[in-house]
Amino acid sequence: MTRYVILGNSAAGLAAIDTIRRRDQDSPITVVSKEPGPAYSRVALPYLLSRRKELGQIILQEPEYYRANGVDLIAGVGASGLDARSQTVRLEDGRSLPYGKLLIATGSLPKVPSVQGIEEVDACYHWTRADTRKIEEKVGRAKSCLVIGAGFISLLTVSALKHVARLRHTVVEVADQVMPQLLDSEGAGALERGMREKEIEVILGDEVSAIERRRGGYEVYLKSGKTFDADMVICGVGVRPNIDFLRGSGLELSRGILTNEHQETNLPHVYAAGDCAEGFDLFSGQRAIHAIWPTAVDQGWVAGANMAGDPQTYPGSLSCNVTELFGLICASIGEFRTAEGHEPIVFRNPQDNMYRKLIIQDSCIVGAVIVGRAEHVQDVGVIQAMIRRRTDVSRWRPLLGRERISYGMLAYESAKR
Repeated sequence: MTRYVILGNSAAGLAAIDTIRRRDQDSPITVVSKEPGPAYSRVALPYLLSRRKELGQIILQEPEYYRANGVDLIAGVGASGLDARSQTVRLEDGRSLPYGKLLIATGSLPKVPSVQGIEEVDACYHWTRADTRKIEEKVGRAKSCLVIGAGFISLLTVSALKHVARLRHTVVEVADQVMPQLLDSEGAGALERGMREKEIEVILGDEVSAIERRRGGYEVYLKSGKTFDADMVICGVGVRPNIDFLRGSGLELSRGILTNEHQETNLPHVYAAGDCAEGFDLFSGQRAIHAIWPTAVDQGWVAGANMAGDPQTYPGSLSCNVTELFGLICASIGEFRTAEGHEPIVFRNPQDNMYRKLIIQDSCIVGAVIVGRAEHVQDVGVIQAMIRRRTDVSRWRPLLGRERISYGMLAYESAKR
């Protein structure tokens, strides 16, 4: 009998529970979660903020799930250290948990921007239910909002706020485009137009250098010398793996916890999955962290299987993000920037704010960027499957630049060959 301990109660941890229980129904499982309460979908928090969903609709597992699977859930307490020699995990409340097999699935944390005065500002991040409640409280007293960073999280938050509050938003991004980690410049341009149509001020190629409290709000200083007032501040400059508590434990760390194709770390009986794990990119074979839900689920599945004695391998992660922002659907899959050896095939309709780029390499689709309406991105799942399977699309090259493409038909015809 193996004593399983899982640090983290989200996508990777829950996938591991299910996978372990399909192979081992009797061994004890303990899950440690920093957050109180049941597991919920972090990516759905903007829907709570916009009031398009209620809390019950984003809960992933109720208490009955843990009881039915023989899982002991320790909620509201995080891990503070790891002793690999004694095979124990230290908790923040002083307890120590022994383990036979350990999965570290502690996810990621918001980055704090390098801004003078940011520690004295009651800034809002949007990563937990508590963050959502804080934003809701501040919105009721605010007329203007400064947003530091034009990335995935911050723009989702602004898009949600547009549904429930009449705020004057100013978004400041150091890069020369919005969503620099997920869109190419032309796709970003389409999204930026959509933002400006919603009366959002977008400042690119500049950065917030300092913030000071003034007259019940804040005075904001940009590196360019511009200044303006804001009633509330939202930060969204990216995330980092939640691994600080592991330093000095003997785990091999880089940007995240280094893992092999079995999600094993360099320490015996210790595995990692999800946003905190640094595995391999599907195409390049280089070390990568793709902090997205599907990757966390897949890695959790592989880790859980191996922990239970069923050897499984993870082929590598593929970046894939699809989200609705300001009335537009933005999708980014795989290689979204054109590089040497890539052939971009582009369709654009500026009047409809629609843009699509497929990147072809060696007769296969290796990446895509799509910005448009729901009907323009309905085949994203098929595109992702074609990328993973390295489907040869050379036969249909003349069709790929058209406005409408039946990717399902392409995939079906390729499978018959």
